[in-house]
Formats: sequence, structure tokens, C-alpha cells
Amino acid sequence: MPSRLSRVLSRYADKEKEALAEAESRGRPSPPPAPPTYAENQQPPQYDLDDAIPPPDITAGFSNLSLSGPSTDKLPTVDETIAHLKLLECFYRLRQDVGKTDGAFGVSNTLVPADAQRDELLVKLAEKRWAIYVARAVDRFENWITAIAPAGLAPTMISYAEDGDSGAYYKPGFSKRELLVFDESNMPPVDVLMVWHAYMLNPRAYFEDCIRGGKMHLWNTNFPWAAVVPRIDSKSFAYAAKNAEMEFQELTGLPWDCLDGPSMKTVSCPTCHKDTKVPWTTCDQNEWASAFPNAIGEMSYELILDRLLEKGTGYCEPDFKQTCTHCNVDMSHDNLRADKFCRDVKSLIADDTPMPGTLLSSDGVPIQPSARYAARVHKSSFNTINNLLKLGLGQDILDKPRLRGAGKNCSIAGIRDMLENRIMDDASYVRVAKGTTLSGVLTRGEKILFRKMMSRYWENDSPFALNLVGAVIRQGSFIEKMHNIDWLHSPALLSTMSRLITKYSRFVDIMRDPLHMAVPTLDVDLAWHTHQLHPTLYFAYTIDVTRQFIDHDDKVPETQLNDAFAWTSKYYQKLYKEPYSECTSATSSVSRLFNTSSAQVADQLHSSPQDLKKSVHISAHNAVRPTDDSGKYDKLAKEKAAKLEAAYQAACTRAKKKGKPAPKKDDYYYSDAYGYPVYMPMYMPYYGAMPYTAGYYAQGPVAAESRREAVLVLVAQGVVLEALREVVVEGRQAGHVEEEVVVEVAEEEVAEAAVVGVGVKAR
Repeated sequence: MPSRLSRVLSRYADKEKEALAEAESRGRPSPPPAPPTYAENQQPPQYDLDDAIPPPDITAGFSNLSLSGPSTDKLPTVDETIAHLKLLECFYRLRQDVGKTDGAFGVSNTLVPADAQRDELLVKLAEKRWAIYVARAVDRFENWITAIAPAGLAPTMISYAEDGDSGAYYKPGFSKRELLVFDESNMPPVDVLMVWHAYMLNPRAYFEDCIRGGKMHLWNTNFPWAAVVPRIDSKSFAYAAKNAEMEFQELTGLPWDCLDGPSMKTVSCPTCHKDTKVPWTTCDQNEWASAFPNAIGEMSYELILDRLLEKGTGYCEPDFKQTCTHCNVDMSHDNLRADKFCRDVKSLIADDTPMPGTLLSSDGVPIQPSARYAARVHKSSFNTINNLLKLGLGQDILDKPRLRGAGKNCSIAGIRDMLENRIMDDASYVRVAKGTTLSGVLTRGEKILFRKMMSRYWENDSPFALNLVGAVIRQGSFIEKMHNIDWLHSPALLSTMSRLITKYSRFVDIMRDPLHMAVPTLDVDLAWHTHQLHPTLYFAYTIDVTRQFIDHDDKVPETQLNDAFAWTSKYYQKLYKEPYSECTSATSSVSRLFNTSSAQVADQLHSSPQDLKKSVHISAHNAVRPTDDSGKYDKLAKEKAAKLEAAYQAACTRAKKKGKPAPKKDDYYYSDAYGYPVYMPMYMPYYGAMPYTAGYYAQGPVAAESRREAVLVLVAQGVVLEALREVVVEGRQAGHVEEEVVVEVAEEEVAEAAVVGVGVKAR
């Protein structure tokens, strides 16, 4: 039986159809007259070009930006967020260009047979080229950043504690006199900029590396918007800095274009510590042609996927395995990670350099004088974890060939097991490391710091605190969403950016809550990312507002992300009386009005042609699916997926009973996270095909710009308001609406509950 809402709205849809039929019955309008004809030598009349109206400039909103610096309230400016969008579009176009470059890095489309799965394989080949490109870009970034910001004097355990007590690291602007300055003559290539951008979006790791490497001048250097943005073409979004090409080549010895780099990478062997050259990838057509001379052109989908795309042993591939040309020992990512750990232990023993992951406290700041108790706790944990390695255990690891880098069994997991066994079995050694005669067991804070230290080596053999290849890849999801939404070409660009900055400042206020994780929507995430590209400004702002240095967690389990997003949405609406994510607010509003279930409301909304890719909801580009031995995460994720599948099947059953087509599965399963879906309704109400419904303008903040005009149009038509009044009356008569319901035509009411384009508020 059709619902009250569908009955009322269908009546007005029928009226619209009747009006169209009546117009049709009156006959079609006369066709326009034919254009005048001219004799062979006769020219058409000339028009005054001064009166011609030029086409609108679609680049006007982002061609001339003022990028002189941050705003007085320490938040990113509107022009900086626009500049960021322009940069992200540049990165998006770069990925498309690299992926479709046939033959790049030896990955050729000629390998793909002309069968039904050709398109799918071509996409996978494009992804392979991009993965190789990013790995090479990270290597090039390492060369560039080392050249422009060479490692300074690294802090020792003693000097770090003393500087922390004096507030040196805690003060924004420390070593500001050595800021790096960029202009057209010394800009890096676009691939290097892309890696630097992703690196800065992991602020705690970036901060730690700058401290530990003696590069506080790099930490105080903002992303060079004023130098970058003019280098990006406003139409093609191609990046060019011709005057800087020679400078980059002289600094790094590398070509300007990442595609032109060498096919081999120099790696220090973890066993003999001599440099040897290894291939970036073994998924090269020439190598495959020599290994399988009869297979090229006849390779099956499975062979290409399994052998060529997933089983490579080059440096940028997960199964990296190459033999050192000096000591004849196999090299792998595992023993390179173990060697990285051993090198850090050597620096700790010889130079008293703290281990990675131990410098920042749980609130993300170094030892600080403003919180004496917290400082003492962190200083104690800092000393304990470093002393565990410094007072004998580290040397034991260095003395074991199996652990320090030689042999196929070498791995960071083996080092972790040795550390944990010693810590658990030898309480007297732990007491010595802690400097106490009391407990020989690590405290909770010390265990957390130990795990943070080990996290610097999992899946990471680079000199950085995180795997930058993974960081860049994860940013790709967010970049694609920004491209799909296309705020850059919106006529409401300026007001949209202003609104999302306001929303972001509220989001930071929400992060004061120490017991919950706040999850951003896409619009909030854009402002958040932009803010982080001013490292010291972002540091000072988050410390001032939340009393901690807020990290932009680069890897969050999907199920945790989903639950946290639900909490964030509820809390935001409670504080600010506005929906946090517009595409999640409407369903609950309709349910509250008619006292119906979400499933019933969902059935009414599934037929609306929504473009979910342009919705502003959960920003989950950093969502991951962690693996654990117990399988707890997989079990939880599967339970949530099962619930969603049950909801979808129930909707299909209801639709079948009503003689309607089954709803689209994407309406139930759409998610910004990878793999398992976000378990919450994400629907918008819809009426007819009016271009002013919230579903059509699904970009969130952009929709706000058009709401008031949309409401005025709908009021002038008189259709929607009258329909809603009838629905409210029917609801009261049926006893479903207990409170007085008032329909108000105001922008804030529309934002409160977007129901068919008009705000409805229960009072």
C-alpha cells in the first residue's frame, strides 16, 4: 500500500502530467522560420562585435588567487582552499596521464589479448604504471629533500629532554630564521610535490622526522602555494616550471620527468652494506618476452594478472627479491626493514640518538614545560624504551646475523619477537632500563611507545616515519572525490569554501572530546588538509583548541571509522543544530515526521536518481582493512556486511510485493570506505525531476548556496508547500505526529531537515 508521502506527491505528479497532456493537445507551436538565403556573391549582414556577449570564463574562480598567507584567525583562507583544489586536480590529471601512457616502465598494452576482459586488464595495467610511478616519485623526493634540507644536528636523548624542558620544540617558529624559500627557479617536479604534499598530511610523522633529522627549518616551511599555483595551467591543469628544470637536475642528478628516470635503483645491501643496482619492476615486456617467447600476445587474463601484475620481484613490488652482486645474498623488503632498525639502534648506542616513534607523547607533542605531570610521564617512557635497546638488548640484536640483515629469515617480526621475549622474561633488565628497583613490567604508556616505535618499521624500509608510497596511494581516493565533486567550476565556489572552513573550525572543536574519534566529511577534510600544509600554524591551532597536536590518522580500520562517523554526525547536530552530513540527515527527518522506520522511508527514496559520487559524506580515503591473527576485525566487518545484506534483501522483498522493481544495490551498499560498507542510510528525498532538490545538488556546501533560491522557486509554484501541508494534516489525523509541526521557508530550516527541498522542523 503506497505511503502517505508517495500518495500526496503522486497526485501532484499526476497534475503535472495532465498539464503536459493538455499542452500537447493544443498542438505543437509553429516551427521557427528558416534562416534567410543569400545569393552566391552576397554576404550576410555584419554584426557589431562590441555588442557580442563573450562566453563565461570557467577559470575565473581560481585563476587569480591571493596567497599571501594564512588568515588572522589561524585558519586556512578561502583562496588557499581553492589553490588546494587546483593542485588536487593537477594530481588527478597526472595520474590519468601516467596510467594511459602505453609502454611506460615496460608495461605495454600489447600484452593484453583482445577478449571480453581486455578493458579490465587495461585498467589494471594503468594501475600498475601508477604504482611504479609513485614508488619512483618517493625515491626522487628523498633525493630532493636531502639536497635542499640536509640533515642537521640530530638531538641526543639528553639534549632532546633539555630542549623540551625549555619549550624549544613546543614553540611555533623554532629555527624559523632558516625557512626554505621557493620561487619559479627552484620548484621541484610535480611528482616530488605530490609526495611532499602527502608527507605533510601525516603531521605527527612529519614533525617527528623533522625533529629527529635536525630539520626544524623544514617543519617551519609552509607548502609554497604562491610558487606552485601559477605553475599550474588553469585549463589543462598541467604543471610546468621550465626555469627550475636545470636546478633540479643539478641538485639530484635525476631528470625532470619521472617517466624518464633510470630503470634501476641503487640499494645498500643489508648484509655487506655495499651498493648494488636492482630493477624497479620485473613486469617489463622485454623481460617477459625473453622468459616466455611464445606467450606474448597469447597471454591469458589469469597469467597476466597472476604472473605479470602481482608476482613481480622488483624494488617497487611487494615480493621484492634480488641477489646482491657483491655478497650473493638475497635482498628483500623484510631484511631492508630489519637493517633500517639495526642502523637506528647503532645511532642510539653510538650517538645517543632517540629511536623513531619515541619522541612524541600521547598528545602528539615533545616534552613540554606547560604540563609537568604529563611531561614527567612521557619523559619516563621515552627513557625506558630507548634504554631497553641502549643498555645491552640492542647490541644483542646487532650481534645476531639472522636478525641484523643476513639471510632469508631476517625480518622485523623476528626482531620484535626477540624484544618482547626479553621484556617479558627478564624483569631485572626492565628495572634497569626503567631506572627503578620496583616494577619490572612496562607501564601502559611505555607499551604504547614501544608499539609506536615498532610501527615505524612495519611495511616501511624508507628513512621516513611512514611508508610514503602508501600515503600517496591513499590520498588518491580523496583526490578522485574532489575531481568528481568539481567545486572548482561551481559558480558558488567562494561561498562554498567559506562555509567549509566554518564547518572545519567546528569539527576541530568537536575533537576536544578525548574519548571519541571525530570523522570528517569530504568538505571538512579539504579544509583540514589545507590547514596541515601550514605545519606550525596547524600545530599551534590544534594545541590551543584541543590541548593536543591532532594527527591526521593515515590508516583507520573501516569498522572503527563507520562507528566514529555516526557519533560525529549526532554530536555535530546536537551542538550546532545543523546536519553534519546532508545526505544522512533526510532519512531520519522523514522518519521522525511520520513515525516510520528507516527501511520504509528507504523504499520511498530508492527510485530517485542520486549521484552518490557527488555526495558530501564520510571522508574515508584513509580507511584500511587491518589483518590480525585472531580474525576479530574480519568477523566484525562481516557481521555488519551481513546486516546490510539482510536490509537489502528485505527491501527487495517489499518491492516485489508492491509490484515494483528491486532497489539498486548501490543504494544500500555505497560507501566511501574500501571493502565493507558504511552501515547507515545515505538517502535524500526527491520529488519529480526538479533541479533544485537536495539530491540534485548533492555536493553539500554547494547545495547551501542554492537552497534559498530553490525554496523561493518552490514557494512560487505552490506545489511542494501545499503537498507538505496535506501530509502533515494526514499525519496528525493518523496519530503519527504528536508535536506541532511548522513548515518554515528559511535557509536555516532547510539545512536542519531537507525534506523535498523545504525545511520542516518539529517544535
